[in-house]
Amino acid sequence: MRLLPVAAIFLTLGVSAMDGDQKVIKALIENGSDITKVHDIDFFFDFKEFEHAASIANLITEDGFEVKMFENNDGTFTIEAKKNLVPSVDNMQNITKQFTELTLDYGGNYDGWGTTSVD
Repeated sequence: MRLLPVAAIFLTLGVSAMDGDQKVIKALIENGSDITKVHDIDFFFDFKEFEHAASIANLITEDGFEVKMFENNDGTFTIEAKKNLVPSVDNMQNITKQFTELTLDYGGNYDGWGTTSVD
């Protein structure tokens, strides 16, 4: 199994997050993943303030995500959230839209998602 690139990688290349979702799903298919099956998907968030990260972590946990929060060496905070989902374009674009809006409300950054290939 290989971890495929998160949608955020495409943002640095000038590609929108929504287009990034499509590109990650295309990469999954090209790597032999069956995107009709449930995948263990990881989502990534960055925050400068602990309180903001903790608030988002609580909200995401309430939505059924398994959440871990880490303090980085520079004093910022990263959230890694995990959920089992079918990675359809519609599902992933809806989540990207919701997470982008949610993190902006809390002064954070939604960094995208990644998953391994599922046969």
